Amino acid sequence: MAYAWLKDGTPLFYSEQGSGRPLVLVHGLMFTTRRFWRDNIPELARGARVIALDLRGQGESGKPNFGYTIDKLADDLREFLAIKGLQDAVVLGVALGGLVLLNYLQRFGPERIKAISIVDMTPRLPSAPGWAHPTFGEFPLEAAQGYGAQVRKDRSGMRGFIQVGFAEPPTDALLDELYAESYLTPTDVIADMVDDMVRQDFRAFLPTIKLPTLLLYGGAKNKTLPTRVGKWMAEQIPGSTLVEFDDSGHMLFLEESVKFNRSVLDFVAKLK
Repeated sequence: MAYAWLKDGTPLFYSEQGSGRPLVLVHGLMFTTRRFWRDNIPELARGARVIALDLRGQGESGKPNFGYTIDKLADDLREFLAIKGLQDAVVLGVALGGLVLLNYLQRFGPERIKAISIVDMTPRLPSAPGWAHPTFGEFPLEAAQGYGAQVRKDRSGMRGFIQVGFAEPPTDALLDELYAESYLTPTDVIADMVDDMVRQDFRAFLPTIKLPTLLLYGGAKNKTLPTRVGKWMAEQIPGSTLVEFDDSGHMLFLEESVKFNRSVLDFVAKLK
């Protein structure tokens, strides 16, 4: 195990495998490097130096009683890249990780980053007038703003959230494993992060992105993001490449791991 120690004293757990261009993996909400990327890191490491970190408050990283905002996680990512001395990295973010990545780019520009990959993320979670791609296809603002409080009151709903992430119902054993793993993230951390996630809106920022961008999105079976938000994202980010996963929902890195790994490695290999 390895840890990067942030200036505020928080240890960030990370794993590192392979050689070549750095590929930094940033997980989704309440998941961990240990389980989230189990079907990906060994294959990705055949063509890149894969570095996967647990965000603060999650997995095996430190869990201080502060810092659970997208801004702070982007600050942590910036500090982590500096601690590791990374340059020209490819940074891949899933859902929450994608929001952190966009925040980083918006505030710090392409510092230390050569290219990005965004996985099954919507740039605005709640519904809004004229917005066709909220979470679940419809996520009223009042419900979105109250979601964190609902998690604090009864965390068990997150089990259903994990289940809905699959195109086909997962086995009870897999669902139990993922739900148990999510408990490495304290309930208040999940709730605080949800409260901040629903405040984000990166729609206007997307056309300003100049880095090579790979978009990986679930297809028609995606219940978490049931609209073609990936296609919309590709229309907003100049020169971006979209790969859709017809047999996956939100968990495409698990459901179609072979295609996911190949898509990422092909993208990395084409970078100059």
